[in-house]
Amino acid sequence: MKKQYLATLQVRNFIAEQPAEIQIEYLKLVERVEKDGYLIEPFGEKLFNNLFEMRLRRGRQIRVVYFYHMGSRVIGVHAFAKKTQQTPLRELAQAQRVQRLIEAGDYDEDK
Repeated sequence: MKKQYLATLQVRNFIAEQPAEIQIEYLKLVERVEKDGYLIEPFGEKLFNNLFEMRLRRGRQIRVVYFYHMGSRVIGVHAFAKKTQQTPLRELAQAQRVQRLIEAGDYDEDK
């Protein structure tokens, strides 16, 4: 089943600020997740529960945290540059917060 990828305003803005090669890699991974429905290592990994990370590896280590929503949707909820081996807890907490808002129907891009 083909997936539809959507991204929050934070993800769209973050990716738009990146160099062209990172933007191209992001679009290729989005196409792959829409076509295949998932990403395998080294392109992606399950973090926990229903949160996954998309790994952009050209230049900086960019991560886009996403989750599966309502069967056919994949939603990118948070993007950041990874600077350490471990994914920072504050980045995961932000992704979880946005995920909860979306699942509850309370997400507002203007806030």
